[in-house]
Amino acid sequence: MNQLPIEQLLYALQVLVLAALSLRIWWTRLYRVYSYFFVYLLLALFQTAVGPFFPVRSASYLYIWIASEALAVVFYALVVLETYAVILRDLPGIASTARRYIKIVIGCAVTASLLLVGLEKTPATIPQYFLVCERAIVSSLLGFVLLSMAFLAYYPVPLSRNAVSYSVGFALYLLVKTIALFAMNLRHYLWFQLDIVLVAFSVACPLFWLFALSRAGEVKTVVVGHRWDIQDEKRIVSRLKAINESLLRTAKK
Repeated sequence: MNQLPIEQLLYALQVLVLAALSLRIWWTRLYRVYSYFFVYLLLALFQTAVGPFFPVRSASYLYIWIASEALAVVFYALVVLETYAVILRDLPGIASTARRYIKIVIGCAVTASLLLVGLEKTPATIPQYFLVCERAIVSSLLGFVLLSMAFLAYYPVPLSRNAVSYSVGFALYLLVKTIALFAMNLRHYLWFQLDIVLVAFSVACPLFWLFALSRAGEVKTVVVGHRWDIQDEKRIVSRLKAINESLLRTAKK
């Protein structure tokens, strides 16, 4: 397995926490609301449980890692789209427009990254191409997640407590993932140290969700936005609804 004791411990903890969280999501039936998130957890559990049994420097480990990580990146995108659907549940016009722009930006980011790699003098390997694509996708998704956080911080939109915990936890994980990917590209000798940090956050975020997500949290609503006075709040919400209706009318044309 070629891993340090601290890595083995973190991977074992990650497996336990992911398994516990997956069972909790299933038991509370939250998988009906956060379906992509639930499938992502199962994929992360499989990736974490199976990967360490293969030698790190072997070809089999590389192929399994690329295949599972590629699926994980796909579900990153699906989870972000699901996040927008949950946050903008009462504003379907804005949610639909946001999801459309997410798909366009991701496509442009991947295309631009591949073109830049292709212009380099040194021939790129398959793992290098994959890491470039992953970095472009994850950083683009992070930008949209941060925009959703900014939206929640400004607009007084009522959300379930689960939706807030779900969004904040995933935003933090994507932030750490993006920083690690960029740092690995700039400082290859920091790969193992950064991998340990990333695994640590891969334990911390599911552990946070394990305690934060609950059946009651889907019913209880909170408002995390800026505290406006009553008149301003009504005016802002009315403006949001008007924009939403306008986008819905445009989509039907």
